[in-house]
Amino acid sequence: MLEVNHVYKSYSKTSTGFRKKSMPVLMDITFPINKGEWVALVGESGSGKSTLSRLMLGLEKADSGNVLIEGKTAAKWIKENRGKMSVVFQDYTSSVNPSFKVKDIINESLKLTNHSKIMESLMEKVDLPLSLLDRYPHELSGGQLQRVCIARAISTNPTFLVLDEAVSSLDVPIQAQILELLHKLKKEFGMTCLFIAHDLQTVAYLCDAVMFLHEGKIVERVETENLANVQSEYAKRLLNSVIRFS
Repeated sequence: MLEVNHVYKSYSKTSTGFRKKSMPVLMDITFPINKGEWVALVGESGSGKSTLSRLMLGLEKADSGNVLIEGKTAAKWIKENRGKMSVVFQDYTSSVNPSFKVKDIINESLKLTNHSKIMESLMEKVDLPLSLLDRYPHELSGGQLQRVCIARAISTNPTFLVLDEAVSSLDVPIQAQILELLHKLKKEFGMTCLFIAHDLQTVAYLCDAVMFLHEGKIVERVETENLANVQSEYAKRLLNSVIRFS
């Protein structure tokens, strides 16, 4: 489904003396994600997770290497398959138009004129009451608004879903609810997914495999059922930092 092949990415940074210095962010990143597979990309802040997600979404280009989806470059595949790649970001407040009602936010991707039945179905799938359709974002809780963002993401029945820290800004009880929702949608839609996170607890039971990104490199990939047997020191450190793991 998706292949990331020997990707390198650097950014220019002005250093002392006003000279621009190249700062490597991703170094020789290579991995596949099979169709229907949910893979977590776990790493601390600054490890390069968000940069990798932007490359996969076609928002940036790699310095070298490539990202292929079904054998085509990410940018070309996305252009030819409108709506078939969706993303849910961490900051749900800035990812919606504050002047839009919930029904307009969800309909951004659909662009339908008569959408009542589809809208009702999507609200049901994300466990939100229909009474919220005419509400504005500021009238919703954080958990409700993130559910709206998820409804928008699945509205086009996407082939590939990117969850970019999609639960990390929510309170722990709300995180659990959103993870349960995602687990249900995973079974129903059969989507392929990259779940970017910094917390192992949020992805442990949801994803099929976990990749550990450290200082711009993937230091280990392991099936979720074998998490207790990670080999790299970085993965062991992250695992040991989890007080309660299930």
